[in-house]
Amino acid sequence: MEFGDDRNLYLRDTWREETTICGVLPINPSSTGIWPSTKLQDPHANIEFWNYMFPHVEIIFLIVTFLWQFFHYFCKRLGMIRFTSHMLTGILLSKSFMKENTPARNFFSTQDYKDTLFGLVGACSYMMFWFLMGVKMDLGLVRNTGRKAITIGLSSVLLSITVCSLIFFVVLRDVGTKKGEPVMSFYEIIFIFSIQCLSSFPVIGNLLFELRLQNSELGRLAMSSAVVSDFSTSVLSAVLVFLKELREEKARLGSVFIGDVVVGNRPMKRAATVVVFVCFAIYVFRPLMFVIINRTPSGRPVKKFYIYFIIILVFGSAVLADWCKQSIFIGPFILGLAVPHGPPLGSAIVHKFESAVFGTFLPFFVATSAEEFDTSMLKSWTDFRSIFIIVLISFVVKFALTTLPALLFRMPANDCLALSLIMSFKGIFEFGAYAFGFQRGSVRPVTFTVLSLYILLNSAIIPPILRRIYDPSRMYAGYEKRNMLHMKPNSELRILSCIYRTDDIHPMINLLEATHPSRENPVATYVLHLMELIGRASPVFISHRLQTRKSHEDTSFNSESVIASFDQFHKDFVGSVFVSTYTAISVPKTMHGDICMLALNNTTSLIILPFHQTWSADGSAIVSDSIMIRKLNKSVLELSPCSVGIFIYRSNNGRRSIRAKAANFSSYQVCMLFLGGKDDREALTLAKRMARNSRIQITVVCLVSSEQIAKQVTDWDRMLDLELLRDVKSNVLDGVDIIFSEQVVDDASQTSNLLKSIANEYDLFIVGREKGRKSVFTEGLEEWSEFEELGVVGDLLASQDLKCQASVLVVQQQQQMI
Repeated sequence: MEFGDDRNLYLRDTWREETTICGVLPINPSSTGIWPSTKLQDPHANIEFWNYMFPHVEIIFLIVTFLWQFFHYFCKRLGMIRFTSHMLTGILLSKSFMKENTPARNFFSTQDYKDTLFGLVGACSYMMFWFLMGVKMDLGLVRNTGRKAITIGLSSVLLSITVCSLIFFVVLRDVGTKKGEPVMSFYEIIFIFSIQCLSSFPVIGNLLFELRLQNSELGRLAMSSAVVSDFSTSVLSAVLVFLKELREEKARLGSVFIGDVVVGNRPMKRAATVVVFVCFAIYVFRPLMFVIINRTPSGRPVKKFYIYFIIILVFGSAVLADWCKQSIFIGPFILGLAVPHGPPLGSAIVHKFESAVFGTFLPFFVATSAEEFDTSMLKSWTDFRSIFIIVLISFVVKFALTTLPALLFRMPANDCLALSLIMSFKGIFEFGAYAFGFQRGSVRPVTFTVLSLYILLNSAIIPPILRRIYDPSRMYAGYEKRNMLHMKPNSELRILSCIYRTDDIHPMINLLEATHPSRENPVATYVLHLMELIGRASPVFISHRLQTRKSHEDTSFNSESVIASFDQFHKDFVGSVFVSTYTAISVPKTMHGDICMLALNNTTSLIILPFHQTWSADGSAIVSDSIMIRKLNKSVLELSPCSVGIFIYRSNNGRRSIRAKAANFSSYQVCMLFLGGKDDREALTLAKRMARNSRIQITVVCLVSSEQIAKQVTDWDRMLDLELLRDVKSNVLDGVDIIFSEQVVDDASQTSNLLKSIANEYDLFIVGREKGRKSVFTEGLEEWSEFEELGVVGDLLASQDLKCQASVLVVQQQQQMI
């Protein structure tokens, strides 16, 4: 008895006696090696090792990974993202290039056991992709979503679907017909333009992550709008599905977001299960994640047991979603949202699984989904024309309805164009939806082929255009004014205090005390301890507010003194000061990104940077000089999303503080030098806030020229200066006593002499940077400046030639504005 050519029978552990053939089920997934020993006399039994399940799949994984990496090597140089390479790999392995009944086609086709196996691996890949995108998402985007994001999100999706429905079923009713006879079904047309009008958050988020725009103001707006659009369409779809279930127990409704729902005889029970699962994710799973974070000491990695436990729950949520007749990615995505993003837990999960999912499993999903891509189907011009018109009109409508609201909110034209392109980008979600639609029979082969081509072109064209029109140097630029001058009265002052060395701690606390924190005028301090990355493979960013600290373990990367000092500062001003401490360990070239990112995330109004030089206790000699810190400070000044202050600390009587001066019944003397300009106005605003502190005596020295006194004021900048100085001159500020002095100065030499005369009369000078501003007070001094980041006046006060032993704070108003 022979088995003939059915080689699958030999994939089992099979043996033969004289009159009996025995087989073992299930099929043996592993081969016996590259050169297996002969078990049977039948030559068909001596099969190659790649015909076994595991070796076969492993070889396909290897080929897919090699191909997409090969394509990406060239595509990334053109500005394209990884998904384009995945699509090219899938198309190369599809029917278009591998014809039926060829050895290569049979090797990659989903037949026999491969249909089930490939489907299972592809589903797990897609599920893990959604889970990781949920982990990467910051829920703060949802909480902080403003009117702009809500308007753009709803307009770009719901309004787009409505307008497309009117166009295709009222205006262009002949689309999809040939000689009056329909070639496209009603549901196929709806399915195409509905998916085209969507903006999936995972797709938008992945695009922004790869372009490194996720933390820019434009990226945040795009992700917030995508969240709004996803949430609105999911709620609408869920309601429609539930109503359909109640009306027809055995109906099938294609949902544009949640997936296909096969309605059973218990719609209420399934709906209740979904609600319970969402409540579990919010009130049980998320608090459990914070317990894991609290049990992880600062600087230590999360235990592997916790990560594997989370992954088990993720797979369980997919099974539950499938039991509820929902798409399997919904459960993992919800759990991903419940995991706190960033270090230590979110970063650990992303770091562990991102490479495998995005580098191997997701390309495999795309390659297997693109198997039915077949250009030989493109024979009918009517079919191609109908699909092309639907796709083109959907794109134009969505693009226009994203651009118009952005223009109404007075966004720059370039940003409106970039935002519309981001919201119109198509990726893994849309391709997966069309692939599932093809498997269900909702989409014809020719439609699937045309739509796949469109997604390929869309993903290949939009990222390079975005790289071209969006300037990365404006990554941290904001649409709002984030400075002290434009703050609302009695609002919370948010300050990011950077610590480079332990010597910076007490001077920084002394300066923060000077800002007069009170219950009426609270101060939120975000303390960032920056350390150079040495002996580690990857940067570290730690929030000490989330993770517990164990004093007997060296787990805080030498940040314990920073944490303890600012914790005490918080206790001294309970109810007036909020303190949150962070540690960032990274290479010097990227440290400015950590500073700007934290400032952007917490909408701070001021960043305070210690000067790169430190002085001896008597303030007479420089004891340290760091070129790395100087470069870092200059980078922050250029890219900061808010105002910046560089703090030069020194003292002629040791380390004097406000408390020490008050204990001696004397005032802490602060001088604000006002020459004019926006930076000086920002510095004056800070000085006026300090003046509310009864332990501080503020003196404003305003420099004016003889020409300014004699000439009528016509310059707008000068008008703004005088308006801000008006209440200081008249000393009418409530509860504030400011000494105002006006000095007539006609040239730079008189400015220098004035500074020399008052250099040692004060404990602190506050000046504006005023880079590039032409002034009679400083004309000619720029050529002698040693530190351009301090401005002309700040550089003079920091110079050893002046022998000034007071501290200096140089203020620059927010530069990055869109």
